[in-house]
Amino acid sequence: MQTLLTLTIIVEPDRQRLARFAMDAVEALGGNVFSAANRLEGLLRRVREDCARARTPVETSLLLDDLSLYLAWENQHEPLTTLSQPPEAGKVTALATQLKNASESADSTLLKRRNEQIIADLEDAKKRARQEMEELETLLELKKNELNKSILAAQTDGMTGLCNRSGYDSHLREAFLRCKRQGEPLCLLLLDVDFFKTINDTHGHQYGDEYLKRVANALRTSVREHVDHTCRIGGDEFAIILYSDVSIAKRVAGKVLSQMENKVSIGISQMQKADSIEGLIGRADSMLYEAKHRGRGQFVADEVSEVRIKAV
Repeated sequence: MQTLLTLTIIVEPDRQRLARFAMDAVEALGGNVFSAANRLEGLLRRVREDCARARTPVETSLLLDDLSLYLAWENQHEPLTTLSQPPEAGKVTALATQLKNASESADSTLLKRRNEQIIADLEDAKKRARQEMEELETLLELKKNELNKSILAAQTDGMTGLCNRSGYDSHLREAFLRCKRQGEPLCLLLLDVDFFKTINDTHGHQYGDEYLKRVANALRTSVREHVDHTCRIGGDEFAIILYSDVSIAKRVAGKVLSQMENKVSIGISQMQKADSIEGLIGRADSMLYEAKHRGRGQFVADEVSEVRIKAV
């Protein structure tokens, strides 16, 4: 298959030139001019519609394949006329040269109109791109909000509204790494409700649930909202991740005890310089055990942390 002409269609005069070149080719090759003209009218209408739909220039070609002359554009490949005998090679070469030269020459008015159309198409494409980008950014923001809500729901205890065990693990790891990196103080408070099984057995599980909600409210009102993290890590076990030193942690523990009428036990540990998360948790758990051992209803702080702080 030989390409006789390639012409980019941008404005209406381009389609008119394509029609003229196509009919010149049919006549030069000895095809039926009248049937080709009728066929060409419908094909050019389709080219016009595809140009309008694409909103971009469309490349067209006149192709010769043995006895058939085709008009091709985009994914279309339509016969224009059928020849009675194969044309001479020299005639085909001369025709291709003639069409190429003719297609490359255009008057200044046509060039101006084509340039104006190209500029208009580019502006339209830029506008569509901006709109698509704005839509994508809006969609991205919606998806981000959905993800954040999903993460929050997955890390929230359904009964108390505090962080659940998953949220506790995530926030503690993040807080530990951040404070370690920036040299900021961090305290962990572990808390148990004293004799919670007796409360449940005496008053029933519904009362027990309300009691746990009361503990959760005491924790929330004793710390800074959107700064520190209050968590229910299982059953009647709670935790506070506090971005403060042990002296502030003691005041927070005192507030919780006051609101709960000294019916909870609290262990406190402060992150040390060469600490690990496991070490921080282990010391807070030991302090909680010590608070229970001393008679419950009180807090006990990690004295090692306090000594190091005073020595600095």
